[in-house]
Amino acid sequence: MTTAQATLAVALCLVLLPRAGPARRRTDPGRLGPRDRGRTAGTAGVSWNIVPGERPYTVPVPKLQDDIERICRLGLDSRTLRSRVMARLRRDVRYDAFCFGTVDPWTLLVTDDVSEGIPPGNAALASHNEYLESDVDKFADLARSGRTVGILSDSTGGDPRRSRRFRTVLPVIGAEHELRAVFLADGECWGAVSLFRRGERTDFTARDAALVRALSRPVAVALRRACAGTPPPAAQGVPGPGVLVLDRLGRTLVANETARRWLHELGTLPLHEVAAAARAGRGEEAYLRVRARTGRWLSLWGSTLNGEPDSGASVVIQPTPASDITRTLARVYELTVREREILEQVVSGRSSTGIASVLAMSRYTVQDHLKSIFTKFGVSSRGQLVARALDLPSGSPAAAHTPESAP
Repeated sequence: MTTAQATLAVALCLVLLPRAGPARRRTDPGRLGPRDRGRTAGTAGVSWNIVPGERPYTVPVPKLQDDIERICRLGLDSRTLRSRVMARLRRDVRYDAFCFGTVDPWTLLVTDDVSEGIPPGNAALASHNEYLESDVDKFADLARSGRTVGILSDSTGGDPRRSRRFRTVLPVIGAEHELRAVFLADGECWGAVSLFRRGERTDFTARDAALVRALSRPVAVALRRACAGTPPPAAQGVPGPGVLVLDRLGRTLVANETARRWLHELGTLPLHEVAAAARAGRGEEAYLRVRARTGRWLSLWGSTLNGEPDSGASVVIQPTPASDITRTLARVYELTVREREILEQVVSGRSSTGIASVLAMSRYTVQDHLKSIFTKFGVSSRGQLVARALDLPSGSPAAAHTPESAP
């Protein structure tokens, strides 16, 4: 070997040998400790800052996100959507039980739930904790803060016994570990989920939280769209209001026949939600809009008995006012603020000329906005638009007499 060749060989060895320096801590992303904060989630993967100052360790998750987004694009009804999402999520984030609810974005009350491993009759206990007791990771807090995901053990500083929910709700489920998440789109919450694990299993991890957090928007958008997916039943007369009286434990004391009929469409969860919210409202009435399992929109009003939070509550159930349905569907179809104003005028029966006068714009501008609204609602006439905006059954005569059949 010549001198030049020997020199080159030594140089190559120096390049290939590991450099001296502090040992790097290699951490399993599923076992992150208190120092492993600052994780982020994106569409290409989930990252954790393993050691402060070092580059984040990233685990690609395009498969999970791609699968969930594909499910979200199928146009499924809300309950089927939630079941499919949970079945796919389970392959990456293990759980023993779950409760996945839809949320009214205005009130942040849960309107319906799909669950597994949750004992019957748990709704009253869970609602009582959610609205009447001080605790960590409330769904409303996760939504308002934008944090979106919380692990019970993390939120209690490593001592979940500090949580009232850990002491009262989780034992009924047979669980000791909980992960909670909300699903947000455009600043609005459309769903919330609780995942549970039994005590013999390991706790939820930062990796689990990041995986769920990355799904927030696609799932929220799909839940929002599903609000318009189930056609309501044909109108067969409008029954009177349903009235119920519940005691402080959520047990029904009195209910008329109409209330029992509505509960058959709703389930009991919305009833307990609005009753607990009313008792937490310091005398204020609680209100909740619900898309029933039949496709009908129903509203619940809850108020305390004698205005005392420690007393029971009365709940009134009846079909949702048309104006509330229109406002809800305007958000579902992602109308702009100006488009919402024009839609309200169309539903009230005004012509394009009348709308232009009321909103101080030209008739041509009204026409342009209407074309956009027609496209978003997937309709081609004002009659169809009114029927869709009021969530009327197909072929309803109520929308047949609207000024101007086209934009």
